[in-house]
Amino acid sequence: MKRRIYLVFGIVICFLMMMMTGCGRNISAGNETSSGKLTVVTTLFPQYDFARQIGGEYADVSLVLLPGMESHMYDPTPGDMIRISEADMFIYTGAEMEPWAQELADSVDMTKVQVVDASSGVSMMKEEDEEHEHADSEEASAHEDENSHDHAGHHHEHTYDPHIWLDMQNAVQMVRNIEDAFCKADPEHKEVYQANAEAYIEKLNALDAELKEIVSEGSRRDIVFGGRFAYGYFIHGYGLEYESVYDSCSADTEPSMAQMADVINYMKEHHVKYILYEELSTPNVARAIADATGAQMLMFSTCHNVAKDEFESGITFIDLMQQNADTLRKALE
Repeated sequence: MKRRIYLVFGIVICFLMMMMTGCGRNISAGNETSSGKLTVVTTLFPQYDFARQIGGEYADVSLVLLPGMESHMYDPTPGDMIRISEADMFIYTGAEMEPWAQELADSVDMTKVQVVDASSGVSMMKEEDEEHEHADSEEASAHEDENSHDHAGHHHEHTYDPHIWLDMQNAVQMVRNIEDAFCKADPEHKEVYQANAEAYIEKLNALDAELKEIVSEGSRRDIVFGGRFAYGYFIHGYGLEYESVYDSCSADTEPSMAQMADVINYMKEHHVKYILYEELSTPNVARAIADATGAQMLMFSTCHNVAKDEFESGITFIDLMQQNADTLRKALE
């Protein structure tokens, strides 16, 4: 409730500041900045990269999150609110990932700002419907018969999993949504945006095929996570099984000793040589499990955000997912 009050208060301050400074403006489709580019504000790294790939030279795309910032703990500043209210386009993931962004989206003047929910058209998956699947030891080591899997599991009681972009077909849908928004905002360059989107989708589809090939050729199907779990779409999209010491990506709770013991026993019993953890974190839990099992730690990115040096180098979503593909290949040895 406090957070909602602060957010509403911040929005009111923003509009008062705009009125006092005279910075309010009425933009219509195709109206560009003085630099000749559409101003586009995005919340997380995936849609930031999608937007800059599609917009190319005709878009000035910015990211609300500072490089290296943890996305789940983010609260918008008055400056962020002003930047969004002055943009031509505001792209966010959806209410499940960013409730604060949904509230901002509901408050902006849509005759001035084109609001894009990048998750539109994606079938959202409830975390409580994600079976925590365990692989039988023979299947985990060889899976010679792909139709012989006998899964036993339990359910996690959470809301919808928001990390849709980790399934490449969902990423394709996000790109389509952003492409449509660019074409509406700037129809003069519609063909450029469409060509850029098609080129990027071709790369996403190629990566999708590579991930499926890695899984089909791997000597096992199960992977173990020692960090916060945000990989439901990836697990289900590519036919994997998993063990995790965390139930979700929430930072509110730490795993119990019993949960850690379960994962350690599973790794020993099934001869798991690698344990995965998320980016931009201090992987103390994964390190403790690695020490107890002799496993090697591997980073597997959720792609929420990137480090400052990565951002400055121009790293792309494709780059991050290619790194994940290489990690997956090793983890499935």
